[in-house]
Amino acid sequence: MDGRTPKKLYMQIADDMRRMIEQGLFQPGEKLPTLQALAEQFGCSRATVREALGALRGQGLVEFRHGNGTYVRTASVEMWMQPLDAAILLGLDEVRDLIELQTAVLAGIAHAAAKRRGGSDYSALARALFELESSGRHSEHRIASELHFYSVLAECAANRVLENAFRVLQEALRSSLRVLNPKLDLGLRTCRSIYDAVQMERPDLAREVVYVYGEELLRAMQLKKRTPKSAF
Repeated sequence: MDGRTPKKLYMQIADDMRRMIEQGLFQPGEKLPTLQALAEQFGCSRATVREALGALRGQGLVEFRHGNGTYVRTASVEMWMQPLDAAILLGLDEVRDLIELQTAVLAGIAHAAAKRRGGSDYSALARALFELESSGRHSEHRIASELHFYSVLAECAANRVLENAFRVLQEALRSSLRVLNPKLDLGLRTCRSIYDAVQMERPDLAREVVYVYGEELLRAMQLKKRTPKSAF
């Protein structure tokens, strides 16, 4: 035993799928099997597959096309990066900087999504919010569903730079949510408020909701910092 914490199941599946892509079993530009087919292949739930695909997206390996499935991205293996686990690799000061960066990116996404709401169909965002509301409390599924909501929101924003920035930060954000906000409904309440602001076409309010959320995460980080046996 080397004393390391075993990987989460979704990360094990993500690693397996990464190897399959690297070995050419899934070609660049190829559409991946459905969630149900992958769940049967790996002997797990659809929610776990969704988390694994989210991790692969965070690494830049796959892309989601709403209504048309998930596709392998056309990028060289040398450009692929392992996801950053902020809770393990970063100190508290760096995590603070990371949360501030995540907040700024999400705030920009929320503002852009609300600004262009009038001429777009945001039914996918409503479904993502419903999935979050239906997820189990205090669970990995809850965190994955919150990240999925932000991912859909980023697509609604129709800003490729912001969407790519979110994709790069996604796995680090997952770590922040897991460590700093495991027992609160803060994420759910925030996503509801963002959705309402977007539906009302109030970009400034949508942006402010995210910044308030970021302040709550920073306060949680400060509490963690004062805890003698921190998880970091």
